[in-house]
Amino acid sequence: MSFVIREAKGLEDALATEELQVAAWGFSDREVVPHSSMVVAMHTGGLVALAYDRDKPIGFVYGLAACEGDRRWLHSHMLAVRPEYQGTGVAPALKWFQREWSLKKGFPLVTWTFDPLLTKNARLNLGKLGAYADTYYEDFYGVRTGLYAGLPADRLYVKWELEHPRVKERARGVVPPPPKPEGEPLNLTEGEGVNLRPRKLLVPSAPKVYLEVPFDIEAMKKHDLELAREWRLHTREAFKWAFERGYRATDLAREGERVFYQLERA
Repeated sequence: MSFVIREAKGLEDALATEELQVAAWGFSDREVVPHSSMVVAMHTGGLVALAYDRDKPIGFVYGLAACEGDRRWLHSHMLAVRPEYQGTGVAPALKWFQREWSLKKGFPLVTWTFDPLLTKNARLNLGKLGAYADTYYEDFYGVRTGLYAGLPADRLYVKWELEHPRVKERARGVVPPPPKPEGEPLNLTEGEGVNLRPRKLLVPSAPKVYLEVPFDIEAMKKHDLELAREWRLHTREAFKWAFERGYRATDLAREGERVFYQLERA
């Protein structure tokens, strides 16, 4: 499909991001980031960029300038795409636009958070963009509505090193297919599909380990919310164990309809 991406320039662009949040995530009015915050970002070193199908806004990406000591980077707070345009390449195109913009502004790093149980996001962030995660936050945002309702808002913290060879390779369009899981398993499971259940965590020691997660947590939530919550707590413990021992999440591996986080020692 054909679409264009451009940096937001005025109030109309900023206003469009409110409706896009509701369309993409079903947020309540209380949780929508107001257009005024977008205006502030546009004038204080952040980025707001929108994707358009002709004159229709179909997605946006929103980031804030961040600093710690002498370090400066961009923290990407939001990326939203209308449901009917998801899976059409809009989301990765917005991220690659963000990379080019960040490099021009002198930001070598972009960070963001995402729900580790949303596996499509995991594959985009880690496999297709070449980022990695080595930090886990429990209930980062508190109670959520819409897409994120029903589970504690745990998040993985992603680091996208823009000049890393792995990232530059993907920027050139060289994106390997989802790998098979490598190394030792980090957990045991039973069942399949929406009935997949975590049995126990293991204690591997290999340089590479893998963690099975549900393929479709949204379908599981509708089928058995308590099982979805069990997965949240199970994966929370697994990621924290792995990160404390020097592993980082680098991709989402796949075998048929089963998916696994691939983790490697840094």
